Amino acid sequence: MFAACACFAATAGAHDFERTRVTLTFARDGSFVLDVTNDAAWLEHRLIPFRNGDPRGTPSFADRVVLFLDGGEVRPESVEMVANVPPLVTYRMRGHVPPTAHALRWYYGLPIDPYPLTIRRADGRIVVEEIAGDAWSRPIDLSGQFAAARVSGTTVGIGIAVLFAIPIAIRYATTSRKHET
Repeated sequence: MFAACACFAATAGAHDFERTRVTLTFARDGSFVLDVTNDAAWLEHRLIPFRNGDPRGTPSFADRVVLFLDGGEVRPESVEMVANVPPLVTYRMRGHVPPTAHALRWYYGLPIDPYPLTIRRADGRIVVEEIAGDAWSRPIDLSGQFAAARVSGTTVGIGIAVLFAIPIAIRYATTSRKHET
């Protein structure tokens, strides 16, 4: 029985041509880094149908990824290939979610085999969700990990300007008194 299980486990892992791994890391301000890793040859082959007949056309990798947050899609602000170490390639996407975010649903439209989605929350917790290949994730709780800025950038700028103005005002006040006496 043990030998049969060992053989099944070896063949189950051996057919995973995709080698899909996804890691989504959040920061306290709602910014995120999304790393999607796949077998490079598999990914190249999977993107062929999305080139619209142009063999040199470069389909946007981000168009195959959906972050659905509280009823609306969140698009990454940047997409770059960060590692192409054969046989794997990693695409990195960066963006922001609102600090009031509560629930995330994830979809990656290329894989067929199940793969792990690892979410590193800003509060230090790690959530691993098994995604069944070409399927949506269940709703993933994001609440309580983000902190909205307590002071806006404008308020900070005004505060700095006031701090610089105080010594100037004191100097002006002391020099005008010397001229009066």
